[in-house]
Amino acid sequence: MFESDPFRCLWAASTLSLVGDFFSYVAIAWLVLQLTGSSVALGSVLVAQALPRGLLMAVGGAMADRLTPRLTMLGSMGLRVALVAPLAALVLAGRVQMWEVYAISVVFGVVDAFFMPARSSILPRIVAGDQLEAGNAALTVSTQATVIVGPALAGVVVATLGTGWAFACDAACFALGFVLVLLLPRAGQSPLAGHGSRNGLGGQVAAGLRYAWADVGIRTSLIVIAVVDFAANGALGVGLPTLAHGSFGAGAIGLGVLLGAWGVGATIGAGGAGFVPPPKRFGRLLVAVCAWIGGGIAVVGLVPALVPAAIALGFAGVASGAINTYGVSWLQRRTDPAMQGRVMSLVMLASMGLTPVAYAASGVVAQAHVTLLFVLCGALILVTAAGAALSRTVRSI
Repeated sequence: MFESDPFRCLWAASTLSLVGDFFSYVAIAWLVLQLTGSSVALGSVLVAQALPRGLLMAVGGAMADRLTPRLTMLGSMGLRVALVAPLAALVLAGRVQMWEVYAISVVFGVVDAFFMPARSSILPRIVAGDQLEAGNAALTVSTQATVIVGPALAGVVVATLGTGWAFACDAACFALGFVLVLLLPRAGQSPLAGHGSRNGLGGQVAAGLRYAWADVGIRTSLIVIAVVDFAANGALGVGLPTLAHGSFGAGAIGLGVLLGAWGVGATIGAGGAGFVPPPKRFGRLLVAVCAWIGGGIAVVGLVPALVPAAIALGFAGVASGAINTYGVSWLQRRTDPAMQGRVMSLVMLASMGLTPVAYAASGVVAQAHVTLLFVLCGALILVTAAGAALSRTVRSI
């Protein structure tokens, strides 16, 4: 698909970083439970990681624009290696303490806030404009693959060798990724003139917010992403386990089937979008995909058995994978090169920022009636689709 060695390096580095993320997630979860036996402690460690990631995401995007995505990725990956390798040694020596786990979790959150926008904004510097869909499709498909393979590999390492070696694998993944990013071509610093460059980092963050809000296409995309992911994360993260355990009586295997169906659908959608040219009107695609996903989520809560629910999730996942590829490519083309990092950071913030609220609200609704949760989440997405469809401006973008 690509004749470009830089893209191969980026793809490999991105895949290694995702695998490393899963190794650290599984290792930290298991380590906390070994040290404390407390789910509350585990939750607090995850919060310690999530808070700085959310709070600093926009700052990370501004830094990627200021330093270039390549330098930001190198700094983030190098810092991770420098901290995780000693942690692995402490765990292997049996000398690790909980305060060190909390500290490393905070650092992971900070590093993620800088690394993720840089990884998303570097692609337009690596491939030609007409290859953005193909590049994003390849990256998305590999992401879906690591979602399946990463936790499984990490689980095997933890079970057979212990958590210390899982952290060592995490460090190795990021060390290899660092070398691969180092091989990427150097690029001049993005031109920041006129975008708040004279007002320091805070001014650049504010300039990014103003830029995104002033562009009706980017603004609409961010609002739609926030609403759709709020509803979808609640339905998938809280509703699916409740359905599998309760309504369907299918247990952990049933949950795996449901999540796997969504993942397979998303992989098909992302892969297909890499080969099918994007539509001329992105706004109409956005409306159609919202309606598709919203309808699919609502159906999952209404069907009486595991198999039709999995089929509905698979179809909804196709739309999710396709819009992830088309949408990111559209945003990358539309965004001023000097604003790539900041806009991508806002995309991620819109996608992930409301997840804790979504989980909390969905838990309350699911406790009352899990079918109601899916219907409400699906309806919220459908209302968003209807609102976008009624806007002539949205239909024209």
